[in-house]
Amino acid sequence: MAETLYRPAIAQPPRFGQLFGRLVLAGAVAGALAGVFSLLVTERAIAPALALEEARAAADGAGHEPAEELFSRGEQLLGGFVGTLLAGVVVAVVFAAVYALIRHRLPGRTDFPRVVLLAAVGFGIFALLPALKIPANPPAVGDPATVGTRTAIYGAVLLCGLISAMLVSALVSYLRSREVGQAASAIAAVAATAVLLVVVFVLIPDNPDTIGSDVPATLVWNFRLASLGQLVVLWAALGLVGGWLIDRLTGSSVAKR
Repeated sequence: MAETLYRPAIAQPPRFGQLFGRLVLAGAVAGALAGVFSLLVTERAIAPALALEEARAAADGAGHEPAEELFSRGEQLLGGFVGTLLAGVVVAVVFAAVYALIRHRLPGRTDFPRVVLLAAVGFGIFALLPALKIPANPPAVGDPATVGTRTAIYGAVLLCGLISAMLVSALVSYLRSREVGQAASAIAAVAATAVLLVVVFVLIPDNPDTIGSDVPATLVWNFRLASLGQLVVLWAALGLVGGWLIDRLTGSSVAKR
């Protein structure tokens, strides 16, 4: 009788619906925060590029009536915020499905470090790697004729990032099955990641667009850093908020037992 009273509670894995709801909520929060970052920071980096585009259009179309804008700048900003919010939710939906599939394989005693780790991997694949290989350019930079090429390069970078992540994960799983220590497994994973990234950077071509001489370097780099910062906010918020919400779920379920 006494043994049953003091039997330790064992945490049961959360159901997919529980994971899904909390991670989608985290995605909405992350999208909203990224949208606010866009309004406060990214917009300040875009404004000079738009002014440069307007100056070019005025110089090229001197004597012609300017084309009427379909949407005002305020409407564009609102649409951008809503789009970023929805993007956060969409990312969270995919993130929840992936997390539910590989949760048991992620290191960590609780869900918080697992969710944060998966979010860090997602940021590396979908944000950092493309930003290093084919960085975002402001509106004043880019040739419409190269859109197809740039899209193909971007897609190839994402595909290679996903394949690299799966190969590194398979390597770590193999080393664990051979009872290799955590330190050695981590070193092997880092080394394999570095080799695969070098292959990606060597084999995939660079952005075909050139930056015009009338575009200041500070304008380009401010925009690139702001764009990357927006993605940092999105993925960091998704990982931290999602991990906290799921940790509370699993923690409360243990406490009730």
